[in-house]
Amino acid sequence: MATQNEHGRLIAAAAKAALSPIGCVRRGQSRVWLSDQRYWAIMIEFQPSGFSKGSYLNVGASWLWYERPGLAFNVGYRVAGADFISFENSEQFRPLIEKMAARAAEEVLAMRAKFASIAMISRFLNGEPNRQPSDLFGAAVAAGLNHEFELSRKRFHEMLSYPAVDEWRVKRHAEAAALLALLDDTAQFRAAVRRTIDARRGQARLPPIADCLEGVIPTAAQ
Repeated sequence: MATQNEHGRLIAAAAKAALSPIGCVRRGQSRVWLSDQRYWAIMIEFQPSGFSKGSYLNVGASWLWYERPGLAFNVGYRVAGADFISFENSEQFRPLIEKMAARAAEEVLAMRAKFASIAMISRFLNGEPNRQPSDLFGAAVAAGLNHEFELSRKRFHEMLSYPAVDEWRVKRHAEAAALLALLDDTAQFRAAVRRTIDARRGQARLPPIADCLEGVIPTAAQ
């Protein structure tokens, strides 16, 4: 059994050495690590293969303002150039997984810089060719938090124009309609978004914090 788990031990050790110093936390005994950004999170996954021992590398932003179970890769996923590394033996695998973990840390730091403010997140999401309801929902929430109320209203209406053809879309439509109705009351809008974020933080086993939206102030739309 020890031999079977050797590659998992090496992955955990490499990830800890690279990610713990920059504030990332491992989820239990899994291959997933999180960087807590308060109202969003960066998810780092050393993804196994169903065919052989080893690891892929996935890094992405997970917005916490969606009502949904679990975390998702809302922006980002498989890291370009970080190909699957196969475990053959400890000596072969150790330097490769250490290099992959170091690349993961670089990706986390780059994503923190890319989405350092709600204005930057709104600019990114609203600059995307939003085609799917989930993309439009995130863009609408980010714009609303950034006090871009007309843009937020536009994105919510675009999202609601999509037919609610299954259960999750019905729920997302209801969520969007509720937030849209609050856009004229900034405090109520933020409070509603915060309730969702607080609930998602609890689901993700992230610690409660005094105010997950503290410092999230409009900069681009003043």
